[in-house]
Amino acid sequence: MSQVSQQDAKAVLLADLKARIAKPSNGFDVAAGGGRVVPLGVDAIDAALPGRGLKAGALHEVTADDYRDMGAATGFLAALAVRLAEGGFSPVLWCGVAQPPFDIGALYGPGLASFGLDPARLVLVHPASATDCLWAMEETLRSGAFAVVVGEIDGRVSALDLTATRRLQLAAEEKGVPALLFTGHEGGAASAAATRWRVSALPSSLIPDTDKFGGLIEAPGWRMALTRSRGGVPGAWNVTWHARDRRFMLADNKMLSSAGEKPYIPAGKRAVPLRQSA
Repeated sequence: MSQVSQQDAKAVLLADLKARIAKPSNGFDVAAGGGRVVPLGVDAIDAALPGRGLKAGALHEVTADDYRDMGAATGFLAALAVRLAEGGFSPVLWCGVAQPPFDIGALYGPGLASFGLDPARLVLVHPASATDCLWAMEETLRSGAFAVVVGEIDGRVSALDLTATRRLQLAAEEKGVPALLFTGHEGGAASAAATRWRVSALPSSLIPDTDKFGGLIEAPGWRMALTRSRGGVPGAWNVTWHARDRRFMLADNKMLSSAGEKPYIPAGKRAVPLRQSA
């Protein structure tokens, strides 16, 4: 073999190795501009996001459509955390201020586990104020030791301004760690978040042949609206979350029939709660 062909072969080998290193082992993609991108698993939704997924090194904001959708938004937040944390073993920080509108009970381990979020991976922080929560989120992001950082802060408080969200966005970019910010049912006026989502509840599908137990919930459903996406296209979709497969799916027609109303779980249908009062 000539020296030229050996050099060519070496160049091809090096290029292949670089490509393998750049490709995460969990199958998630790398955006053209750099950084890990996590697809949500629904083609229609992923196509609306830049890079066909949520950028891992970024801030993503979630708002409930109404106060009674706070529980549904908590579930959506947990599902996003599961998707973003998949493929690793680092802990997940969940920081929340026990003040309105988040005075709806503490996170409940069995409920989170039913969504696929292992309570053993959770580090719970309960600061005294929104300012302290923002500080804890930023410092945790900059540590690079966590898979996902989640914060619950009332979107109406003065501490949560454009400057504060820019700091979170920069910290997320610096270490490539995703940040999820839940702002209640009002949302913030100005935000540097890469995406903003508004979530409301949909009727949940039931596990077949569980009528004798009162009907057991199989897959929670949401109306999820992407209201802002840098480099993406806003849109709205009806989806269900399947914890066993750790993925979203488009809701079937039976669920879509109630999409125009504020749905609820019928009496007698049981689900493990995500939050529980003391």
